[in-house]
Amino acid sequence: MLKTEYKVIGIMSGTSLDGVDLVYATFSFNEAWQFLIHYTETIPYEKYWLDILGRLISISKDELKYIDEKYTSYLTNIIKDFIEKFDIKDIDAVCSHGHTALHQPEKGLTYQIGNLPNIANLLNQRVVCDFRKQDVELGGQGAPLVPIGDQLLFHKYDYCLNLGGFANISTEINNTRI
Repeated sequence: MLKTEYKVIGIMSGTSLDGVDLVYATFSFNEAWQFLIHYTETIPYEKYWLDILGRLISISKDELKYIDEKYTSYLTNIIKDFIEKFDIKDIDAVCSHGHTALHQPEKGLTYQIGNLPNIANLLNQRVVCDFRKQDVELGGQGAPLVPIGDQLLFHKYDYCLNLGGFANISTEINNTRI
């Protein structure tokens, strides 16, 4: 039987490079899915990370591997601090997108840094990750959670617009959220 309530920590970093956003929220189902946000925090990037993340597209494979390891440690520490700061005890999953280093869905390519299996081991938590990869492999644009999230959480709206480094819009056409 599926659970009707999930307590999750979400982590997001975007192309704006303003920092790492964290949220602790509960998603629950009672006739429809709903959510409650408990805590949020944005950790601004220091100059070191701004410089590195701003040039990810032009670095070598070896340097990318090194940066991936460092970014993994960085994310792990941020998540640990967030859990400690808000005394979070009940976590069903930590959901992290990582930070996009390469995204060319028209070529079937996408790569995020922040080695999420390592984060799971370091945090000793269940981690849900790598949201883009399978969607891109199946011909999508790498935003698989947007339409289903909008359908489940914001179904009363005709359109949902997500403004970030890239804009996403979803709507319902023939009973399918796209």
